[in-house]
Amino acid sequence: MGGTGFIGSYILPLLHKESYEIYVLVRSKEKAKRLPSFCKPVLGDSTKKGEWQTYLSKADIVINLAGQNIFSRWNESYKRLIFESRVKSTENVVSFLKENSILINASAIGYYGDKGDTLLTEDSPPGDDFLAKTCIEWEKEAQKAKEKGAKVIITRFGIVLGKGGMLSKILPIFKLGLGGTLGKGNQWFSWIHIEDLAQAIGFLIKAQKERIYNLVSPNPVTNKEFVKTLGSILKRPTILPAPVFAMRLLFGELANVITYSVKAYPKNLLELGFKFRFENIKDALKNLILKK
Repeated sequence: MGGTGFIGSYILPLLHKESYEIYVLVRSKEKAKRLPSFCKPVLGDSTKKGEWQTYLSKADIVINLAGQNIFSRWNESYKRLIFESRVKSTENVVSFLKENSILINASAIGYYGDKGDTLLTEDSPPGDDFLAKTCIEWEKEAQKAKEKGAKVIITRFGIVLGKGGMLSKILPIFKLGLGGTLGKGNQWFSWIHIEDLAQAIGFLIKAQKERIYNLVSPNPVTNKEFVKTLGSILKRPTILPAPVFAMRLLFGELANVITYSVKAYPKNLLELGFKFRFENIKDALKNLILKK
C-alpha cells in the first residue's frame, strides 16, 4: 500500500534487488502504468473492501504506507480523510493477513505531539492532539495483526528528506532567497534521508524483530539550524521568518503541527544494529541538492 508515492518509489527498487516478488496496490490504471516493470499492479482502494484483499492472504510480507498527505489546509472533512486513509486502510489490510506473515506498518513521530526539548524514544508517551490520536488508532489497528499470528513492525517516520516530499516544496522558495525559520525556529526537527529510510525498512524485514521503531536520524536539529544549513548550501540568505499567525491563515490547524517541537531518537533501530549513511543534516542536504 502506498507504493506509488514519494516514499514507496524509493523502497520498490530496493526490494527488487533482494529478488522479492512485488505486488503494488494502485487506485487506477493510469497509476499502474507508472510502476516499474518489475512490479505487478493490483487495482483497488485500501479504504474500501475489495478483490485486492485476496492478494494479502497470500503475501509473506506486507508494507502498508497508505495515508492521505497531511500538508494541505485542514478542515473537518480533510481531517477525516487523513484519519480514515490510515486507520481504515490498516483495518482492511489486517483483516486478510495470513498466519506467520510480516506487517510493516507506517506511523509517524506525530504520535508524540509537541514535546519541547524532551528527547523522545519509542517508549515515550503519546500526545493528545489530532495527529497523535490518529497515530494511536493507526498503530492500534496494526497491532491487531498479532491476533492473526502475524508479526507486526511499526515504523514512526520523521520528516523524510528526498527529491520529493517536503524538500521539493520548500526548495523553490529558498532558491529565491525567501526562506526563513518557522516561528521562533527553536523547535526540534526530526528528519531522515529517504535512502536511510528505505534501507531501514529493508533491514527490518530481514531482522523480523517485532517492535516500534522511530525512523529518524540520530541527530535531530532545530528548525533554525535546518534553515541555516539549507541556506548555506544554496548560497542564499535565510532572513525572512514565517510568523505563526501567517501560517495559520494559510494552513489553518496544520500550522500548529508544523511548528511542533519533536526531538525523536531512533533508539530501537540503533540497538538492532542499523547503520545510517546520512547522520547529519549537512551531509544529507548536500547529497540531495548538489548530487546530479
